[in-house]
Amino acid sequence: MTTPKTPAQNRRRPDEPAPDLVAFLLFHAGLRFEYARLADALERCDPRDERRRAVVDEHLALLLRVLHHHHAEEDEAIWPLLRGLVPEAAPVLDRLEADHQEMDAVIGRLSAGGRPAGEVATDLRALDRLLNAHLDLEESEVVPLIREHVSAVWWDASAKKVIKSHGRDLPMLAAWLIDTATPADREHLLATVPVVMRVLYRLSWRRAYERRMSQVYG
Repeated sequence: MTTPKTPAQNRRRPDEPAPDLVAFLLFHAGLRFEYARLADALERCDPRDERRRAVVDEHLALLLRVLHHHHAEEDEAIWPLLRGLVPEAAPVLDRLEADHQEMDAVIGRLSAGGRPAGEVATDLRALDRLLNAHLDLEESEVVPLIREHVSAVWWDASAKKVIKSHGRDLPMLAAWLIDTATPADREHLLATVPVVMRVLYRLSWRRAYERRMSQVYG
């Protein structure tokens, strides 16, 4: 995780560009529909089809890992930086951290294996409701503060560390983000990531992701 320097060193100056939040907001956009969609897939799954259920469970595990990762980065790096830059934002940041804890309880249940599909689907729909309300607050209240106050240099450095920290989940996560994107955002993402990521996406990551989506959702 990123450790913020003193707030003054990471404050955006008026003449500096705002941080690039395209990938950050695309991640939110993907999260907004993925858990409800996965609940639908579970409810359609034939209980005798153990192979399909195993693939759905594998995809769920990925989604839970990347969501927890995202929340941890906010709690450990982004929110502490904002608390220093914008002290009056403390109440909304407190609320967002409390939301993370509430979602963690559901994530904990979803991380347990061997549960009936119906129970898992119910928890997925609960997580979907909590998450969408959380993202509504975050995007209306906090995203404008990030754009106004956070240095693009800090944000870019933090984003690079986050990308590396995803490890083995990066190929599927990157393809998922690109799949979520509008054509304009997709072009922007592919233009701003390292060349090696663009090459790997086109050679293998996209096909692996499409195969996974076909297996999970049919």
